Amino acid sequence: MVRLIGINIDTKRLSGSEEKFKEELEKFECLGFDCVEIPPAGLDVIFNGEIVPERLNRIAQVLKRSSLKFTVHGPDPVDLTSDRKEDLQILSATIDFASSIGALTVVHHSGWFGKDEEKKRREIENLKRLCTKLERTNVCLVVENTKQLVEHTLQIVTAANHPQVKLLIDVGHLFLRVKGDEQKLLEQLTLGLPHTFELHVHDNFGKPEDDAESSLSRELHFAYLYGVGDLHLPLGLGKIPFERVFELVRERFDGIVVLEINDLNRFERDIPETLEKLKALSNVGGVQRA
Repeated sequence: MVRLIGINIDTKRLSGSEEKFKEELEKFECLGFDCVEIPPAGLDVIFNGEIVPERLNRIAQVLKRSSLKFTVHGPDPVDLTSDRKEDLQILSATIDFASSIGALTVVHHSGWFGKDEEKKRREIENLKRLCTKLERTNVCLVVENTKQLVEHTLQIVTAANHPQVKLLIDVGHLFLRVKGDEQKLLEQLTLGLPHTFELHVHDNFGKPEDDAESSLSRELHFAYLYGVGDLHLPLGLGKIPFERVFELVRERFDGIVVLEINDLNRFERDIPETLEKLKALSNVGGVQRA
């Protein structure tokens, strides 16, 4: 069951602007979303691995005036497979931020891609180090696939073996990982959805940037022309078979769906229609959102 439908507020769009943050919160609340995904890196609430209390207090006051629920997207560069002590420190501070604003989840990009067993061990150990904080703060950490298969992120979550460490499937990332192979996409979703607490949706053409000339993927405005890479398009502009995806979602999933659209200059006008698509896809066959 799809319990909430949310949308992301992108790090680059904010670039530290509290006014921009307020504007987007109001906009998405008016459009009818249930929650928003908040990036602490876009709000400058964490500097040098530590919470900045004054910034946190101002952001918390803004959020109190909103009826929306919140999720938090951890900073993308954080890699728990690395030896950098800062990564664990920053993710720990992100959990504190999420707890302070009453967020439902913190999103973490898995750094293990299915081959290096030492990296796998390191990520699992670091996740386990965070479990006491997760219990104390009552925050759920969701582990997201980026350039790996869902079966690999599921291995990480299973090994962490904690009720507050759960799976997040990013459908757009997965479609790129399987190079647009619909059958492989559906197989991975079938495997992962029963264990998934959060789902990220956005469209693309199934053409990984690693397979393209660097000049086509380095500049996003050219990547759109060639349909290359992680474009974060509104549903229907790419080639992901969302009707088939949501047949599985309605059967196997129980949690939050977040639409991730990064470029509002291009796609803001498409968001209301995409929200209506998501509501319809979630409710086909009489399955109602909670």
